[in-house]
Amino acid sequence: MARYPGFISGSAISQSLIADGETTVNWYVEQVTGEGARSKTALYPTPGFQSFILAGQITDLGTRAGLSINGRTFVVVGTGFYELFGTHLATKRGTVTQDNNLAQIVSNGVGNQLLIGSGRNAYCFELATNTLTQVLTNEVTQIGMIDGFFVAFDATTSKVRISDLNDGLSWDPTQFAQRSAQPDPWRAMIISSPDIFLIGEQTGDVWYDAGTTPFPLSPRPGLTLSYGIVAPFSLAMTGGVGFWLTQNKDGAGIVVQAQGYAPQKISTPELDTAIARYQRDAIITDAEALVYQDQGHTFYVLRFPAANATWAYDLTTSSWAERGKWNAALNRYDVWWPRVHLYAFGVHLVGDAATSTIAAMDVTYPSEADGSAIRRLRRGAVLVNEQQRIPLRRFELLLETGLGLQSGQGSNPLVMFRGSADGGKTWGTQRQATAGMVGQYHTRVFWTRLGSPRLFVPEVSVSDPVPWRVIDAWVNN
Repeated sequence: MARYPGFISGSAISQSLIADGETTVNWYVEQVTGEGARSKTALYPTPGFQSFILAGQITDLGTRAGLSINGRTFVVVGTGFYELFGTHLATKRGTVTQDNNLAQIVSNGVGNQLLIGSGRNAYCFELATNTLTQVLTNEVTQIGMIDGFFVAFDATTSKVRISDLNDGLSWDPTQFAQRSAQPDPWRAMIISSPDIFLIGEQTGDVWYDAGTTPFPLSPRPGLTLSYGIVAPFSLAMTGGVGFWLTQNKDGAGIVVQAQGYAPQKISTPELDTAIARYQRDAIITDAEALVYQDQGHTFYVLRFPAANATWAYDLTTSSWAERGKWNAALNRYDVWWPRVHLYAFGVHLVGDAATSTIAAMDVTYPSEADGSAIRRLRRGAVLVNEQQRIPLRRFELLLETGLGLQSGQGSNPLVMFRGSADGGKTWGTQRQATAGMVGQYHTRVFWTRLGSPRLFVPEVSVSDPVPWRVIDAWVNN
């Protein structure tokens, strides 16, 4: 038995499938660091979901923003602005305008106010009185807060406005700035104090609170980012590190990470190929990002709604894998359904892009929020033997077995297998093997009589509601 080379890895679908067509969906790569570890990497399952807010509490559709701060939690769902409670209840606090973009919610801290940016407008919510007031009209794309000032950015005019200090109800129309350092207009803004990142079509600037009068914000001298942005809502920050889907004078469609003021490419050639295909077949300007941290990993999740695809970058392992909701009727993965993430009441909460669902997200939950199965898939790299036929008698998967449920779906969890003899263009008949009923920890998962192909690609998939953890794979030739 020889270890199957590189079976535990992320997605890497090259322009030529016989070069590499590796696919990992709804798993992530974990680096196993113990000195005596049997394997240095493993595939662990991405989270499942469980409805958190009771049915009927939210009457609008499509979550667009969320914020939990100072013991209170809020979401924008459709045109509704809601407060959520740990008792699984929700109260509608007001109505906002809606467009196809994400909304945003930020706090000014001691000012005891929230600012909501939604549908080109801004609204100030006073926490002491639960009063929602519209304060800006048709001039808001994204919002933020720095040093007690609410900041509103308008991509249409490439203009940044600020509120009065600690007062989101008051906006002096003379307190604004527009880009002058470079010819391309700003298209997106995000604040990671003490910096305000303003990204244009081809380049970007970093501003800060310089304390100047009458307008306190100024650009950091001599600093121009070398990448612009193609999808404004792909811009996300975590731990002072920024991520976005880029555009510059040379083209569009790579993902960068900016730690400090020097963006570095983090998308792989294989991901770049996928994004280029999305741009040809659909659009990429609608790409959106969410960030969450779980199990010691931080994930930048990039959704492509029009292209019906989702990729997740794991900052911990610097690896990309795919996410998706299995569509059994069409036999395909659809775009991963969570659009918004926030951490509240000690759990990860996510909001659905299309429904009123607010769900808790955890690796111990075995299914989607609607109860449907999470289908996980791993397609390995191409096995080639100098273009000679490879007699394959056995492919064995090492995974944690004996984790079946006591009864019902998952009591006898199954692993589905199929192989390709042409690098992944066509596939053989799907076969199955048991992963062991409850307590059958010594179950071996394997398939035999695999033929003698010149090229061989194995694919395994699972959907039973058990914790699927894949450690390694072997092939006997």
